[in-house]
Amino acid sequence: MRGGKIVWPALALACAAGCRTTKDVLNDYEVALSTGDYARPVQETSELAAEKDGSRLLWQLLAGGALYMSDERDRAVAMFDAAEDAMQANDATSVFARGGEGALAMMTNDRAFDYDGGGQDRIFTCLYKAIDYMASGRRDAARTELNRAGQHQENWLWERRKDIDAAARKMEADANAYAKKQQSSVQGDRSQQVSTVLGDASFQAQIREKCAFDPATSGNLDVLAPKDYTNVYVEHVTGIFRWLSGDGARNHLKDVAALCPANAVVARDFADVERGGRPANQVWIYVEDGLCPCREEWRLDLPLGLLPFVGRYVIYAGMALPYLRERAHGAINWSVAAGGQNVPMAPLADVDALVKTEYDVYMRGALTREITRTIVKIGAQVALGVTAENVSDRNTYLALKASQFGVAAWASTTTAADLRSWTALPKTVKVARVDRPSGGRLEVVADGQRIQIDVPPGNTMVFLRKPGPSAYPVVKMATF
Repeated sequence: MRGGKIVWPALALACAAGCRTTKDVLNDYEVALSTGDYARPVQETSELAAEKDGSRLLWQLLAGGALYMSDERDRAVAMFDAAEDAMQANDATSVFARGGEGALAMMTNDRAFDYDGGGQDRIFTCLYKAIDYMASGRRDAARTELNRAGQHQENWLWERRKDIDAAARKMEADANAYAKKQQSSVQGDRSQQVSTVLGDASFQAQIREKCAFDPATSGNLDVLAPKDYTNVYVEHVTGIFRWLSGDGARNHLKDVAALCPANAVVARDFADVERGGRPANQVWIYVEDGLCPCREEWRLDLPLGLLPFVGRYVIYAGMALPYLRERAHGAINWSVAAGGQNVPMAPLADVDALVKTEYDVYMRGALTREITRTIVKIGAQVALGVTAENVSDRNTYLALKASQFGVAAWASTTTAADLRSWTALPKTVKVARVDRPSGGRLEVVADGQRIQIDVPPGNTMVFLRKPGPSAYPVVKMATF
């Protein structure tokens, strides 16, 4: 009886957990961070991270982010280290090149493949480790992580091209294999049919309206400028860290000044470095505000009018695509009160825009893949429907129609958008530089909320995180 009291609740909890979707976990994670309950999602995401499935890296990043904001430094670094092990495995070959679980994985949806972590995932992972190392006085370890963040930044274009090429090859191979297996075809050439759908003005308008993505121009790596994908936050942190450590700051601060010409803080920093000046009792305050966009699912039907002679044979022609939902700021107005002065904080990095760039690059391939999947699945339904109409035996006819409905049912159940993303990243980053007050106390003001910070003598970097309006701020500090 005693055992029953323990086992049955445990089984009930296990059943409930098993029924939770990735989106359920992400939604609860968002609520926890937005309200400042940073410790609450740690257990669930850590348990999911221990499972060896294709989303393991995502759970490691989410658990690491929650631990980072809970200021559990050792555990956060350990979780981020585990995430980087997975990222390094992805460096060897694209997740698309490795294939998904089971044959013809590409014919289901992108969730059949491991979560590989985008460029900003890698950059922020190293940055957060560096900040925790700085706050713990481990400057050599912080320097290593900032160097690695910079290397990921340099590799950004190469990594995106690698994934795009691998995904295209996998899509072509699986589409051909599935069509052959089903002995199906849609009248005409498949690549031409995909181009017809992508080029249709009405279809393009739907995508632009819902996804803020232009199939004709968005996500083209050949035309992206460095400002579109460079994380100036990590560049500036690296420059200031090196300046305060006495080496190698100039190039980093020069790049940030070029990318942020309207930011007076970074202009001053670069000018001071150029003059050879060394700071004294200066304080840099970085604010990571709000939460970056997250992915939601949008379902739509492939416009069958663009594929002649197939309409009456098609039972299901659905598609699913992700779109970005923007989330709230932690505060709208930020300033720093120090030494009797109130200094407004200057915008440094638009993380929303960085996430949008990576989404656009992803969508450029994902949209083509989803159209291809749908056309091939339609082809299987058409082939069975046409064959059924041209047989005289009733049993054969019924068997073919049953197969046609079975193919349509499979198409329906495998239609889904990949909603996985590291949703703990900030929305924007702001920066201010002030003289250290004589008493050491300054206040960061966020929409009227006053956050008091005591700064020791010396040069100090302060990192403040506020994911939502009602969330209490996380503050980390390193003095040089």
